[in-house]
Amino acid sequence: MAKRPQVLIVEDQLGPRKSLEMILSPFFDIHTADLGKKALELLQEKPIDVVTLDLRLPDLHGMDVFRQIKRLHADVEVIIITGYGEFKTALDALHLGASSYLLKPFNTGDVLSAINRAAGKKRQIDQLKAFLMKIGGMIGLKKELSQGIKMLEEDSSLFDKVKALFERTDQEIEEERRVNHFEFIRTLIDAIEKKDPYANGHSSRVHYYSYLISQRLRLTELEKEELLIGAYLHDIGKLGIDQQIVQKKGRYTEEEMEAIKRHAEIGINLVAPLNLSPNILALIRHHHEYYIGQGYPDGISGEDIPLLARIVAVADAFDAMVTDYPYEYRKVLSLDEAAAELKHCSGIQFDPKVVSALIDTIEEEHDRILLKSALLADL
Repeated sequence: MAKRPQVLIVEDQLGPRKSLEMILSPFFDIHTADLGKKALELLQEKPIDVVTLDLRLPDLHGMDVFRQIKRLHADVEVIIITGYGEFKTALDALHLGASSYLLKPFNTGDVLSAINRAAGKKRQIDQLKAFLMKIGGMIGLKKELSQGIKMLEEDSSLFDKVKALFERTDQEIEEERRVNHFEFIRTLIDAIEKKDPYANGHSSRVHYYSYLISQRLRLTELEKEELLIGAYLHDIGKLGIDQQIVQKKGRYTEEEMEAIKRHAEIGINLVAPLNLSPNILALIRHHHEYYIGQGYPDGISGEDIPLLARIVAVADAFDAMVTDYPYEYRKVLSLDEAAAELKHCSGIQFDPKVVSALIDTIEEEHDRILLKSALLADL
Protein backbone atom coordinates (compact mmCIF):
# COMPACT_ATOMS: atom_id res chain seq x y z
CA MET A 1 0.00 0.00 0.00
CA ALA A 2 1.39 3.42 -0.98
CA LYS A 3 2.44 5.70 1.82
CA ARG A 4 0.04 8.59 2.37
CA PRO A 5 1.45 12.11 1.95
CA GLN A 6 2.38 13.85 5.22
CA VAL A 7 0.75 17.28 5.61
CA LEU A 8 1.64 19.83 8.30
CA ILE A 9 -1.06 22.43 9.10
CA VAL A 10 0.47 25.59 10.59
CA GLU A 11 -2.43 27.65 11.94
CA ASP A 12 -2.81 29.37 15.32
CA GLN A 13 -6.62 29.70 15.24
CA LEU A 14 -8.40 26.60 16.47
CA GLY A 15 -11.41 26.85 14.12
CA PRO A 16 -9.52 26.97 10.78
CA ARG A 17 -7.00 24.41 12.04
CA LYS A 18 -9.72 21.89 12.92
CA SER A 19 -11.55 22.58 9.66
CA LEU A 20 -8.45 21.83 7.63
CA GLU A 21 -7.74 18.73 9.69
CA MET A 22 -11.29 17.45 9.13
CA ILE A 23 -11.11 18.11 5.35
CA LEU A 24 -7.68 16.57 4.84
CA SER A 25 -7.48 13.65 7.29
CA PRO A 26 -9.39 11.16 5.08
CA PHE A 27 -6.70 11.52 2.40
CA PHE A 28 -3.47 12.53 4.16
CA ASP A 29 -1.59 11.96 7.41
CA ILE A 30 -2.00 15.21 9.32
CA HIS A 31 0.31 17.03 11.75
CA THR A 32 -0.52 20.40 13.29
CA ALA A 33 1.33 23.34 14.80
CA ASP A 34 -0.01 26.60 16.23
CA LEU A 35 3.37 28.38 16.34
CA GLY A 36 6.05 28.99 13.75
CA LYS A 37 8.82 27.60 15.97
CA LYS A 38 6.83 24.44 16.62
CA ALA A 39 6.31 24.00 12.87
CA LEU A 40 10.05 24.26 12.22
CA GLU A 41 10.75 21.72 14.96
CA LEU A 42 8.23 19.27 13.48
CA LEU A 43 9.87 19.62 10.08
CA GLN A 44 13.16 18.56 11.64
CA GLU A 45 11.53 15.53 13.25
CA LYS A 46 9.12 14.23 10.60
CA PRO A 47 9.27 13.61 6.82
CA ILE A 48 6.71 16.26 5.86
CA ASP A 49 5.65 16.53 2.22
CA VAL A 50 3.33 19.56 2.23
CA VAL A 51 2.86 22.49 4.63
CA THR A 52 -0.22 24.70 4.77
CA LEU A 53 0.96 27.95 6.32
CA ASP A 54 -0.96 30.85 7.86
CA LEU A 55 0.93 34.14 7.53
CA ARG A 56 -0.11 35.60 10.89
CA LEU A 57 1.28 33.57 13.77
CA PRO A 58 1.77 34.63 17.41
CA ASP A 59 5.54 34.17 17.49
CA LEU A 60 6.93 34.51 13.95
CA HIS A 61 5.74 36.13 10.76
CA GLY A 62 4.53 33.51 8.31
CA MET A 63 6.84 34.71 5.54
CA ASP A 64 9.83 34.29 7.84
CA VAL A 65 8.70 30.73 8.58
CA PHE A 66 8.26 30.17 4.85
CA ARG A 67 11.80 31.35 4.09
CA GLN A 68 13.17 29.06 6.82
CA ILE A 69 11.28 26.09 5.39
CA LYS A 70 12.65 26.70 1.90
CA ARG A 71 16.16 27.22 3.25
CA LEU A 72 16.23 24.09 5.41
CA HIS A 73 13.76 21.83 3.57
CA ALA A 74 13.84 22.97 -0.04
CA ASP A 75 11.77 20.07 -1.41
CA VAL A 76 8.86 20.52 0.99
CA GLU A 77 5.87 22.06 -0.80
CA VAL A 78 4.29 25.07 0.92
CA ILE A 79 0.73 26.34 0.43
CA ILE A 80 -0.08 29.74 1.90
CA ILE A 81 -3.57 29.93 3.44
CA THR A 82 -4.26 33.35 4.95
CA GLY A 83 -7.05 35.77 5.77
CA TYR A 84 -4.80 38.78 5.23
CA GLY A 85 -4.00 38.59 1.56
CA GLU A 86 -1.95 41.34 -0.02
CA PHE A 87 -0.94 41.38 -3.66
CA LYS A 88 2.76 41.97 -2.92
CA THR A 89 2.83 39.21 -0.30
CA ALA A 90 1.25 36.78 -2.72
CA LEU A 91 3.80 37.66 -5.40
CA ASP A 92 6.67 37.31 -2.93
CA ALA A 93 5.41 33.92 -1.76
CA LEU A 94 4.99 32.59 -5.28
CA HIS A 95 8.38 33.96 -6.29
CA LEU A 96 10.00 32.17 -3.35
CA GLY A 97 8.42 28.88 -4.36
CA ALA A 98 4.99 28.66 -2.77
CA SER A 99 2.92 25.96 -4.42
CA SER A 100 -0.36 27.88 -4.03
CA TYR A 101 -1.73 31.00 -2.32
CA LEU A 102 -5.28 30.65 -0.92
CA LEU A 103 -7.42 33.13 0.96
CA LYS A 104 -9.70 32.52 3.95
CA PRO A 105 -12.47 31.59 4.10
CA PHE A 106 -11.14 28.79 1.96
CA ASN A 107 -13.10 26.56 -0.38
CA THR A 108 -12.82 22.84 0.37
CA GLY A 109 -12.34 21.91 -3.28
CA ASP A 110 -9.61 24.51 -3.75
CA VAL A 111 -7.71 23.27 -0.70
CA LEU A 112 -7.89 19.61 -1.73
CA SER A 113 -6.88 20.45 -5.28
CA ALA A 114 -3.91 22.55 -4.15
CA ILE A 115 -2.66 19.89 -1.73
CA ASN A 116 -3.08 17.08 -4.24
CA ARG A 117 -1.01 19.03 -6.78
CA ALA A 118 1.66 19.83 -4.21
CA ALA A 119 1.83 16.26 -2.89
CA GLY A 120 2.10 14.93 -6.44
CA LYS A 121 4.96 17.30 -7.21
CA LYS A 122 6.77 16.32 -4.01
CA ARG A 123 6.36 12.63 -4.81
CA GLN A 124 7.78 13.10 -8.31
CA ILE A 125 10.78 15.04 -7.04
CA ASP A 126 11.39 12.34 -4.43
CA GLN A 127 11.33 9.71 -7.19
CA LEU A 128 13.86 11.68 -9.19
CA LYS A 129 16.14 12.14 -6.17
CA ALA A 130 15.94 8.46 -5.29
CA PHE A 131 16.83 7.48 -8.83
CA LEU A 132 19.78 9.85 -9.11
CA MET A 133 21.11 8.87 -5.69
CA LYS A 134 20.77 5.18 -6.55
CA ILE A 135 22.74 5.73 -9.73
CA GLY A 136 25.25 7.85 -7.81
CA GLY A 137 25.81 5.13 -5.26
CA MET A 138 26.43 2.51 -7.94
CA ILE A 139 28.95 4.55 -9.90
CA GLY A 140 30.89 5.76 -6.92
CA LEU A 141 29.40 9.19 -6.27
CA LYS A 142 28.49 10.44 -2.83
CA LYS A 143 24.82 9.93 -2.12
CA GLU A 144 23.92 13.55 -2.55
CA LEU A 145 21.54 14.86 -5.20
CA SER A 146 23.77 17.73 -6.25
CA GLN A 147 26.63 15.32 -6.98
CA GLY A 148 24.45 13.17 -9.19
CA ILE A 149 23.15 16.17 -11.08
CA LYS A 150 26.64 17.55 -11.57
CA MET A 151 27.77 14.38 -13.26
CA LEU A 152 24.67 13.75 -15.35
CA GLU A 153 23.97 17.17 -16.79
CA GLU A 154 25.43 18.23 -20.11
CA ASP A 155 24.10 21.74 -19.71
CA SER A 156 22.75 23.89 -16.92
CA SER A 157 19.13 23.41 -17.96
CA LEU A 158 19.08 19.60 -17.81
CA PHE A 159 17.86 19.29 -14.24
CA ASP A 160 14.95 21.64 -14.96
CA LYS A 161 14.08 19.50 -17.97
CA VAL A 162 14.20 16.34 -15.88
CA LYS A 163 12.04 17.91 -13.19
CA ALA A 164 9.59 18.94 -15.90
CA LEU A 165 9.48 15.34 -17.06
CA PHE A 166 8.26 14.20 -13.64
CA GLU A 167 6.01 17.20 -12.90
CA ARG A 168 4.12 17.87 -16.11
CA THR A 169 1.32 15.55 -17.14
CA ASP A 170 -1.13 17.66 -19.18
CA GLN A 171 -2.08 16.17 -22.53
CA GLU A 172 -0.93 19.19 -24.55
CA ILE A 173 2.68 18.80 -23.37
CA GLU A 174 2.91 15.01 -23.68
CA GLU A 175 5.19 15.20 -26.70
CA GLU A 176 7.58 17.58 -24.93
CA ARG A 177 7.57 15.26 -21.92
CA ARG A 178 8.60 12.37 -24.13
CA VAL A 179 11.45 14.37 -25.64
CA ASN A 180 12.71 15.37 -22.18
CA HIS A 181 12.36 11.78 -20.99
CA PHE A 182 14.44 10.47 -23.86
CA GLU A 183 17.04 13.25 -23.49
CA PHE A 184 17.45 12.49 -19.79
CA ILE A 185 17.92 8.76 -20.41
CA ARG A 186 20.39 9.36 -23.25
CA THR A 187 22.42 11.78 -21.14
CA LEU A 188 22.36 9.44 -18.15
CA ILE A 189 23.61 6.42 -20.10
CA ASP A 190 26.25 8.42 -21.97
CA ALA A 191 27.57 9.79 -18.67
CA ILE A 192 27.70 6.33 -17.11
CA GLU A 193 29.40 4.73 -20.12
CA LYS A 194 32.09 7.40 -20.19
CA LYS A 195 33.31 5.90 -16.91
CA ASP A 196 33.82 2.55 -18.67
CA PRO A 197 36.13 2.71 -21.71
CA TYR A 198 35.04 -0.79 -22.73
CA ALA A 199 31.36 0.14 -22.97
CA ASN A 200 31.65 3.75 -24.13
CA GLY A 201 29.10 4.36 -26.88
CA HIS A 202 27.69 0.81 -26.76
CA SER A 203 24.14 1.88 -25.92
CA SER A 204 24.21 4.56 -28.61
CA ARG A 205 25.23 1.97 -31.19
CA VAL A 206 22.61 -0.54 -30.04
CA HIS A 207 20.11 2.31 -30.23
CA TYR A 208 21.20 3.01 -33.83
CA TYR A 209 21.03 -0.61 -34.99
CA SER A 210 17.66 -1.04 -33.26
CA TYR A 211 16.41 2.02 -35.12
CA LEU A 212 17.49 0.51 -38.46
CA ILE A 213 15.62 -2.71 -37.65
CA SER A 214 12.52 -0.82 -36.53
CA GLN A 215 12.36 1.04 -39.83
CA ARG A 216 12.50 -2.22 -41.78
CA LEU A 217 9.86 -3.92 -39.60
CA ARG A 218 7.53 -0.91 -39.81
CA LEU A 219 6.89 -0.58 -36.11
CA THR A 220 4.36 1.98 -34.86
CA GLU A 221 5.65 5.29 -33.56
CA LEU A 222 4.94 4.23 -29.98
CA GLU A 223 6.78 0.93 -30.50
CA LYS A 224 9.76 2.82 -31.95
CA GLU A 225 9.80 5.21 -28.99
CA GLU A 226 9.71 2.37 -26.47
CA LEU A 227 12.32 0.41 -28.42
CA LEU A 228 14.79 3.30 -28.55
CA ILE A 229 14.41 4.15 -24.87
CA GLY A 230 14.86 0.49 -24.00
CA ALA A 231 17.87 0.21 -26.31
CA TYR A 232 19.63 2.92 -24.30
CA LEU A 233 18.69 1.29 -21.00
CA HIS A 234 19.10 -2.40 -21.84
CA ASP A 235 22.38 -2.87 -19.94
CA ILE A 236 21.80 -0.42 -17.08
CA GLY A 237 21.57 -3.38 -14.68
CA LYS A 238 25.33 -3.91 -15.11
CA LEU A 239 25.74 -1.00 -12.69
CA GLY A 240 24.66 -3.45 -10.00
CA ILE A 241 27.37 -5.98 -10.94
CA ASP A 242 30.92 -5.86 -9.62
CA GLN A 243 32.71 -3.68 -12.18
CA GLN A 244 35.81 -5.88 -12.01
CA ILE A 245 33.66 -8.65 -13.46
CA VAL A 246 31.91 -6.44 -16.02
CA GLN A 247 35.22 -5.04 -17.32
CA LYS A 248 37.17 -8.29 -17.17
CA LYS A 249 39.35 -9.20 -20.15
CA GLY A 250 38.93 -12.76 -21.34
CA ARG A 251 36.30 -15.37 -20.65
CA TYR A 252 34.11 -15.34 -17.56
CA THR A 253 34.22 -18.13 -15.01
CA GLU A 254 30.94 -19.93 -14.34
CA GLU A 255 30.42 -17.88 -11.18
CA GLU A 256 31.18 -14.63 -12.98
CA MET A 257 28.76 -15.51 -15.76
CA GLU A 258 26.01 -16.14 -13.20
CA ALA A 259 26.69 -12.69 -11.76
CA ILE A 260 26.53 -11.10 -15.22
CA LYS A 261 23.22 -12.81 -15.94
CA ARG A 262 21.62 -10.97 -13.03
CA HIS A 263 21.95 -7.62 -14.80
CA ALA A 264 18.65 -8.01 -16.66
CA GLU A 265 16.67 -8.33 -13.43
CA ILE A 266 18.75 -5.71 -11.62
CA GLY A 267 17.99 -3.30 -14.45
CA ILE A 268 14.24 -3.62 -13.85
CA ASN A 269 14.63 -2.65 -10.19
CA LEU A 270 17.01 0.17 -10.99
CA VAL A 271 14.71 1.99 -13.41
CA ALA A 272 11.58 1.53 -11.28
CA PRO A 273 11.44 5.24 -10.25
CA LEU A 274 11.18 6.28 -13.92
CA ASN A 275 7.71 4.70 -14.29
CA LEU A 276 8.58 3.25 -17.69
CA SER A 277 6.05 1.35 -19.79
CA PRO A 278 5.68 -2.45 -19.36
CA ASN A 279 7.07 -2.89 -22.90
CA ILE A 280 10.33 -1.13 -22.01
CA LEU A 281 10.66 -3.12 -18.80
CA ALA A 282 10.07 -6.36 -20.73
CA LEU A 283 12.80 -5.36 -23.20
CA ILE A 284 15.29 -4.78 -20.38
CA ARG A 285 14.40 -8.10 -18.76
CA HIS A 286 14.33 -10.32 -21.85
CA HIS A 287 16.99 -9.04 -24.28
CA HIS A 288 19.17 -12.09 -23.51
CA GLU A 289 16.53 -14.75 -24.15
CA TYR A 290 17.22 -17.21 -27.01
CA TYR A 291 14.73 -17.77 -29.80
CA ILE A 292 14.83 -21.55 -29.13
CA GLY A 293 14.84 -21.01 -25.35
CA GLN A 294 17.83 -21.60 -23.05
CA GLY A 295 18.50 -17.87 -22.65
CA TYR A 296 18.09 -15.83 -19.47
CA PRO A 297 16.60 -14.86 -17.10
CA ASP A 298 13.39 -16.83 -17.83
CA GLY A 299 14.28 -19.24 -20.65
CA ILE A 300 11.26 -18.23 -22.76
CA SER A 301 11.33 -18.78 -26.52
CA GLY A 302 9.97 -17.72 -29.90
CA GLU A 303 7.07 -15.28 -29.99
CA ASP A 304 6.84 -15.43 -26.18
CA ILE A 305 9.92 -13.18 -26.13
CA PRO A 306 8.66 -9.60 -26.54
CA LEU A 307 9.37 -8.26 -30.03
CA LEU A 308 11.30 -5.23 -28.76
CA ALA A 309 13.56 -7.53 -26.74
CA ARG A 310 14.17 -9.69 -29.82
CA ILE A 311 15.21 -6.59 -31.76
CA VAL A 312 17.65 -5.39 -29.10
CA ALA A 313 19.08 -8.92 -28.80
CA VAL A 314 20.14 -8.75 -32.46
CA ALA A 315 21.37 -5.16 -32.27
CA ASP A 316 23.31 -5.90 -29.07
CA ALA A 317 25.01 -8.98 -30.53
CA PHE A 318 25.80 -7.21 -33.78
CA ASP A 319 27.55 -4.38 -31.94
CA ALA A 320 29.58 -6.89 -29.92
CA MET A 321 30.74 -8.49 -33.17
CA VAL A 322 31.80 -5.33 -35.02
CA THR A 323 33.22 -3.26 -32.16
CA ASP A 324 36.78 -3.41 -30.87
CA TYR A 325 36.34 -4.41 -27.22
CA PRO A 326 39.50 -5.53 -25.38
CA TYR A 327 38.29 -9.12 -24.96
CA GLU A 328 40.95 -11.69 -25.69
CA TYR A 329 38.78 -14.52 -26.99
CA ARG A 330 37.37 -13.05 -30.18
CA LYS A 331 38.28 -10.84 -33.12
CA VAL A 332 36.39 -7.86 -34.51
CA LEU A 333 34.27 -8.83 -37.52
CA SER A 334 33.51 -6.81 -40.63
CA LEU A 335 29.88 -5.87 -41.29
CA ASP A 336 29.59 -8.70 -43.80
CA GLU A 337 31.18 -11.24 -41.45
CA ALA A 338 28.86 -10.14 -38.64
CA ALA A 339 25.87 -10.43 -40.95
CA ALA A 340 26.93 -13.98 -41.81
CA GLU A 341 27.25 -14.84 -38.12
CA LEU A 342 23.78 -13.45 -37.41
CA LYS A 343 22.39 -15.53 -40.26
CA HIS A 344 24.09 -18.62 -38.80
CA CYS A 345 22.37 -17.97 -35.44
CA SER A 346 19.01 -17.09 -37.02
CA GLY A 347 16.23 -19.29 -35.64
CA ILE A 348 18.49 -20.46 -32.84
CA GLN A 349 19.56 -17.46 -30.79
CA PHE A 350 17.77 -14.79 -32.80
CA ASP A 351 14.36 -14.15 -34.37
CA PRO A 352 14.78 -14.84 -38.14
CA LYS A 353 12.68 -11.87 -39.24
CA VAL A 354 14.68 -9.49 -37.05
CA VAL A 355 17.96 -10.87 -38.41
CA SER A 356 16.67 -10.51 -41.97
CA ALA A 357 15.66 -6.90 -41.29
CA LEU A 358 19.17 -5.95 -40.17
CA ILE A 359 20.96 -7.95 -42.88
CA ASP A 360 18.77 -6.45 -45.62
CA THR A 361 19.58 -2.98 -44.31
CA ILE A 362 23.31 -3.73 -44.15
CA GLU A 363 23.27 -4.93 -47.74
CA GLU A 364 21.44 -1.84 -48.97
CA GLU A 365 23.21 0.78 -46.84
CA HIS A 366 26.60 -0.80 -46.13
CA ASP A 367 28.77 2.32 -46.43
CA ARG A 368 26.45 4.60 -44.47
CA ILE A 369 26.19 2.09 -41.62
CA LEU A 370 29.97 1.63 -41.62
CA LEU A 371 30.50 5.39 -41.32
CA LYS A 372 27.84 5.84 -38.66
CA SER A 373 29.22 2.93 -36.62
CA ALA A 374 32.71 4.43 -36.77
CA LEU A 375 31.42 7.80 -35.59
CA LEU A 376 29.53 6.24 -32.69
CA ALA A 377 32.61 4.23 -31.71
CA ASP A 378 34.45 7.53 -31.17
CA LEU A 379 31.91 8.94 -28.70
